[in-house]
Amino acid sequence: MNIKSIYAFVTLFSSMTAAYAAPNDLKIEREQVIKQYVMDLQSADAQDISALFEDKGIVISTSKGKVNATDFFYSFFPAIESAHTELHQLFINNTDDGRYAARFHFNFKLKDNEEGDGEYVDEFVFANNSSKLIAVYMFENLKFDNLAPIK
Repeated sequence: MNIKSIYAFVTLFSSMTAAYAAPNDLKIEREQVIKQYVMDLQSADAQDISALFEDKGIVISTSKGKVNATDFFYSFFPAIESAHTELHQLFINNTDDGRYAARFHFNFKLKDNEEGDGEYVDEFVFANNSSKLIAVYMFENLKFDNLAPIK
């Protein structure tokens, strides 16, 4: 085997490895975005959570409908006095690699003394080949006994 053949093989192997690793790296980045999103809910950090979205990213919530993501968080977070979150499960779509979901516990108290406490499931839609969110679908608060035995 001459030096040109070795170089060609190394170049081909490197590009194949990079192509294989890239989707896995993107998956890890997207999972980190979801974890950051849940942490930002706890800290009520509108600037940080907004940075997870593309410029025209949206939130679809049961309370507000379809809203610009930045507008949604900048209007909701200032009302939070305290909050606690705990990520319970992360779901990855088998047929659409741009969609994920997470189930998490969100306990919060608003400055007007309103309180919220329950399990939430949000669906996260990512831009193609990106770790930036284009949409988050917020589903109803699931109030159930999380300690129920599974058979």
